[in-house]
Amino acid sequence: MTSGPAGHAPTSDSATLGPDVTRDLLYLGFQARFLETGIQELVRSEMLHPGLAGLRVDPRSPVIARAMRVATDGKGDVCHPGPLAPGPALAFGATPLEFLRHLAGKGTSSASAREGGLSWTDPRRGLIGWGGSRGGTATQVLAGAALAFRHRGEDRAALVCERRSALQSGGWHEGINLAGALRAPLIVVLAAPQSGDSSDTGTAEAVAVSYGVAFARVGTEPAEDLFRAVAAARRHAVSGRGPTMMELVPLGDDRWALLDAFAARATAAEAVSEHDLAAIRRAAAAGVDHAVARLQKEPAPAANDALVPVCTDTSTPPPWTRRDPPAPD
Repeated sequence: MTSGPAGHAPTSDSATLGPDVTRDLLYLGFQARFLETGIQELVRSEMLHPGLAGLRVDPRSPVIARAMRVATDGKGDVCHPGPLAPGPALAFGATPLEFLRHLAGKGTSSASAREGGLSWTDPRRGLIGWGGSRGGTATQVLAGAALAFRHRGEDRAALVCERRSALQSGGWHEGINLAGALRAPLIVVLAAPQSGDSSDTGTAEAVAVSYGVAFARVGTEPAEDLFRAVAAARRHAVSGRGPTMMELVPLGDDRWALLDAFAARATAAEAVSEHDLAAIRRAAAAGVDHAVARLQKEPAPAANDALVPVCTDTSTPPPWTRRDPPAPD
């Protein structure tokens, strides 16, 4: 990982990750890998839209998200997975079945398939926002949430994943400017460029410099180093020293070699045994296999479900400013 002059992203120490984190990273990595394969199989069987055939999971994304403080009671960090879904969503507690339900537009999906995109809102798990083609808005929203965390003195931060094209959005610049000026605990991750995105690798760093935020470019660093660097960036942000922007460089077709290398190092260092590694792999595969099989039995959304937000049995009261006399609730 390389840092730019905007304020160097904190470097990691040499401490080991520990067995719990190592097992989590291995499980999440295998889960994401098998889920990617499962999605491709569902596309071929016409269970998912053909446009999802090109969905590729960045193996770095669950590592980045796992370095945040994850909770299920609404008091942990928040995350907008955006274009990196499902990797960050899995790290924040989403299941493969939940993700597949959403992709397939099932009636059991979190929004009953009305909203689209690759991510959903679940405040208790810290999942915020919908991933879609338009970028920048999520940075605005999570910058505001991060600022609220700082004002309340909470040990919480916000992680937002955006397409590189978000840099062309005025909303994105408003969000990063707010976070940089007020030192909100925000970490912005720019996904690796895709077709149609700007290929100028210096743009993101120049933006970070202009807004006075720390910058790091993430390549093929070992998962251990990436985890520690993100954890350090989180501490940097929560302590009031400002946000960090991370840019993911493109990976080749052998991107899952990063996971295989991490697994090899973990067993060599005896952080996990070969038996444990095999068990982790089987558990991850079983969860995805169950999700793929279960998806075929999930119901489609009810026909009247889409009318729920606009068709009710009661009249909607006017805003309090239009009441006579005005009476805020």
